[in-house]
Amino acid sequence: MAVSTYPLGVGTTERPSPMGQMHVVRKMFRPTWHVPASIAEDHRKKGDPLPAKVPPGLLNPLGEHALYLSKSDYLIHGTNKPASIGLRATNGCIRLYPEDIKRLFENTPVKTPVSIVNQPYLVGQRDGVVYIEVHTPFEETGTAELQKTYAKLRNIEKKSGRALDWKKIKEIVAESRGIPVPIFEIRQESEKDVAETIQLKHPDKLYGKPEIPELKTDAWYVLAATVRAKVDALRLAAIINHQGPQIPARVLSKSDSHRVLAGPFNNMSEAKDAAKRLKIDLEIDGILVEPIKER
Repeated sequence: MAVSTYPLGVGTTERPSPMGQMHVVRKMFRPTWHVPASIAEDHRKKGDPLPAKVPPGLLNPLGEHALYLSKSDYLIHGTNKPASIGLRATNGCIRLYPEDIKRLFENTPVKTPVSIVNQPYLVGQRDGVVYIEVHTPFEETGTAELQKTYAKLRNIEKKSGRALDWKKIKEIVAESRGIPVPIFEIRQESEKDVAETIQLKHPDKLYGKPEIPELKTDAWYVLAATVRAKVDALRLAAIINHQGPQIPARVLSKSDSHRVLAGPFNNMSEAKDAAKRLKIDLEIDGILVEPIKER
């Protein structure tokens, strides 16, 4: 059986994704988003009133594909904000990258069972090797799940009669890399058991990577932030670039100061709209930058 894994965006602490068993009741390509009353109220308080429904397009947060679940008002869908994947950023729905939800949509028929679980710690075996996979747990998860995982590992240790490297295990837990890591070999590995290493080629251009227009002196911009650490500036620029629709952003560095500049925009109205979106979506207080006037 083939197993596919995809990165997700899930519900916030205030509006967590539901756990448990459900199934796909219908599928929709280019869905219309019918705005729930609670979300409409949240946006109204932010000064960002929403219509009763949002048609398909760049402004639709459901993206191009949606799987509607048997638990009312919950979906597995795409997004117009790819930077939110990997975060607790939804109102309870499960959010995927556009390219991933397309694959899942095509391969998931109606009535497919869906089980939503919170399992930050996984232990498994394959070809005599024990693996552990660790994700950063939700704050409210506590240590109960970790203690259950340690109990499983101690049981494996007892049955095999060999000691585990607990120092390595704790390092893996601390790193929380989200991928299976080998920690223990139950049987001695012979030369013929060693799998051939496959070198993966990194693509020349990442899928969906937004293009950033060239700087223009006669255009409007929004200064999103000025920070000392370049990595923080690059991270913020990437998040802004992956808003939906895209707000182009770049980092301009000088000495130990790094500015995150959004734009170019054709006029002041476009720049103000972008600044408003930065405030609503990312709580960024942007500063309008006027075009340089030629003397």
